[in-house]
Amino acid sequence: MNLIGVDYGRARTGLALARDGLVIPLEPLSSGQWKEIASRLKGLVEEHDAELVVLGLPLNASGGETELSAEVRGLGEYLEQRGLAVRLSPEAGSTEEALRMLRDIGSEGSERLKDSVAATVILERFLVNQ
Repeated sequence: MNLIGVDYGRARTGLALARDGLVIPLEPLSSGQWKEIASRLKGLVEEHDAELVVLGLPLNASGGETELSAEVRGLGEYLEQRGLAVRLSPEAGSTEEALRMLRDIGSEGSERLKDSVAATVILERFLVNQ
């Protein structure tokens, strides 16, 4: 099953692909505009024959809603209205985990990559819990 992972942000949106069990970061979108996100996701779904978009849901450490939770839920509905199959998946700590991973490998440009690496974390967690 091929999946597309999304780490939504108002300024930048991270994207990742799970294909044949391998999860890789994709070029992030330098936007949080829903129309642009939907357009890019439709293209990725078609290009990679993805069955599902896994959208990271920001929850706090105790599993409660955050300021961004309602916005992400709205984005999920927006994407579904445009024909995409969407599942929300908790993303607590994904950005911090992504930053640790990037520091560990000494990656330059980690600020630009962190959102897409966070999207890989979201996808990996989703796959483990299936």
